[in-house]
Order: sequence, then structure tokens, then C-alpha cells
Amino acid sequence: MKKEKVFEVTHHSIIETAKDLFLTNGYKNTSTRDIAKAVNITQPALYYHFSNKEVLFIEINKQIGSQLKYEIEKIQKESDSLENQLIKCTNALLNVYHRDIFSFIHQSAAEMEPENKQKLFYILNDYYLEPLQAIFESNKQFLKGKVPSQKAAQFYLMSLSLLFSTIHQLSTEKERSDQIAELMDMVLHGVLP
Repeated sequence: MKKEKVFEVTHHSIIETAKDLFLTNGYKNTSTRDIAKAVNITQPALYYHFSNKEVLFIEINKQIGSQLKYEIEKIQKESDSLENQLIKCTNALLNVYHRDIFSFIHQSAAEMEPENKQKLFYILNDYYLEPLQAIFESNKQFLKGKVPSQKAAQFYLMSLSLLFSTIHQLSTEKERSDQIAELMDMVLHGVLP
């Protein structure tokens, strides 16, 4: 295999393996040693691709965020109710993340250097909050009072933490769908009659 191809294959393997480890164990509990061992390379070889764990984590979040932004923008273009759009967004997020995305990024950022923390927050804003904000903005007439679409998007994303704690323990697709629909109903209509 050509040197460029070996580099490309190894690079991809590092990203995919690190993504699985970060999502399973969390940022703090995943070391570059763990990643290198899982990829079957040395730590210096990993550092040849990524200068440190923070840079790797940011790259993974860019890739995941880019994929989800595409999905959310596609959902936003569909003519569907706000509730159905949010259900679809929730499913897209759940298909990628095993844990609450909002908390996951904030907890991970706490371990990072300020410049990388800022990059991570730009990713959260650009790839998650802005596309979700666009969904609420296009359904502005349904927002209560003067709730800005930005606050609605933040509230929606933070509300998903309730879902992430149990959703991956559910055994059937119907149970998952029911729980997502129930949460979206509470997010959009509250808990009082």
C-alpha cells in the first residue's frame, strides 16, 4: 500500500476509534494511550496525526457536528410540524451520541486549554445551536410570548439530557419513539394542562 494511503487509513482509524472511546468513556476517561492501543499503533504515531488529545477531540466533534448540521438543515427544509421536525432532530442526535451532547461538550471543555475550549464552543454553536435555531425561527409564530429562537434551541438541546439517561436502555423502537414524542410534547407544551 502506498504511504499516502497508509496515512489516510490510519488517520481514519484513529478518528473512528477515538470517537467510539470518547462517546463511551467520556473525554476525561479516554487517553491517547487508550486510543493508540485500540488502533494498534504507538502514541508517537498517533501524535504524528494529531498533536494532542484536544485537537483530536475537536476534529471528531467537527465531523460529527458537520454530519448533524446537514441532517438538521435537511429536516428544517421539510414542510412538517415543529414537533415532527424536533422528533427527527432528536433521532438524528441519538443515532450519533450515546450521551447528552450539551453536557458532554461542556464537561469535555472544562478539561481543555482556553483556545481549544473556544473552538469546541464554536462547534457547539455553529453545528448544533444555529441549525436548531433556524428550525425555531421558521416556526416563530408558535413560540410562546417573546421567546427568542436562540433560547428555544438551547432549551431544546438541554432538555434532551432527560432523554439520554434512559433512551439507550429501551429495548424496542416503539418505546424509544414514545419517549421521544413524550419529551417533545413536554418541551413544546409544558407539563401543566
